[in-house]
Amino acid sequence: MDYNTKELFHYLNKVISDNVAYEELSNLCLSLFCTCNILPERFEKTIINKEKLAIIFSKIAKEKNIISYPPNASYYGASFHDTHSEGHWLEVMASVLKLAREPNIEEAINLVG
Repeated sequence: MDYNTKELFHYLNKVISDNVAYEELSNLCLSLFCTCNILPERFEKTIINKEKLAIIFSKIAKEKNIISYPPNASYYGASFHDTHSEGHWLEVMASVLKLAREPNIEEAINLVG
């Protein structure tokens, strides 16, 4: 991970509670894939792409002990990969395109805010 990606990981890992639900984490990932406006100003110039988000969220899922194959992962079309793998989070982000899943931006703001 480059410096900015590490900084974003550390920020998110710190502000997200240890008992975060899979649904909340998935919504946040999807929200950040669609808009970075919910992040603090210091991340304004950080280049965030789907690959970096997948790395960040796979690490957060592992840190927060998110179960590997949550039963509701299929809602995001993400039931083929373990939540601790980058592939899982790439599937979550692809759901916005393949399944027309829209993130709940307000919930994402509450999670990081």
